[in-house]
Amino acid sequence: MSILQYNFRSVVLKMETRMVVTIPSVPGAKTVKDAYPAGIQFPTLYLCHGGSGDCMSYLTNTNVARYADSRMLMTVCVDLEESFGSDMVYGKKYFTYLTEEVPALVQCLFPSSPRREDNFIAGFSMGAHAALKAALRCPEKYAAVWAMSGAKDMVKMRKMALEMGFSEGDPEFWAFGSRIPEEMYGSENDLLFLAEQLAKSGRPQPKIITSCGTLDYGIDLCREMHAHLDKCGLENTFYEIEGHIHDFEYADAMLKRAIYEELPINPPEIC
Repeated sequence: MSILQYNFRSVVLKMETRMVVTIPSVPGAKTVKDAYPAGIQFPTLYLCHGGSGDCMSYLTNTNVARYADSRMLMTVCVDLEESFGSDMVYGKKYFTYLTEEVPALVQCLFPSSPRREDNFIAGFSMGAHAALKAALRCPEKYAAVWAMSGAKDMVKMRKMALEMGFSEGDPEFWAFGSRIPEEMYGSENDLLFLAEQLAKSGRPQPKIITSCGTLDYGIDLCREMHAHLDKCGLENTFYEIEGHIHDFEYADAMLKRAIYEELPINPPEIC
């Protein structure tokens, strides 16, 4: 397995940024030609970090690189700051960056398959919102999405965050461009609205998986999101993980289940 930190200037963000890419090893390779077969294209999982995290969060706190390597799966971890993967009104265009620039760059520079059936996206906490938003708005790009403890009604989540001691001045309250929470409803950042729109659109529907620990502060809102997806008619699966809280132990367990059991990964044929 190779782990590459790639620093570059983003055209969309208009600034220097970075991503971390893991590229699996070819099993049993004994020669250079076997290790790096010409034309190989790996299925790829894009990972969106949680609040206060960065592109190293998953590699530092979970075993996702090892899981992915064993399934011949590339991973791409990007820096999203505190954006919720949004094209921020008062900030950078992180949605465009995540869904357009990053895949284009990855598929140009690395052995990543461009086929929809080989591309997946997942995220934890804040990153779960970003991942599900990407899949609902760009369903032609992803075969599956896993939202870990973050697929919620963000107006209710904002109220909960304030009750938990967060401040109106914290960055996450500005990601969507308004001090008035209700203005999010019906917007490009409203997961409820986006689910309804996709269900009516006739566009391809990615496999949707959401999950939350039963001791997580957001469990009720995650249950509500699952019920809303059902109501919209979108096929989806929701896992309640007994005894888990909002932490990386839980995220690691979900990534392991995703990679080994749930994501429709088709490893490349090795000639």
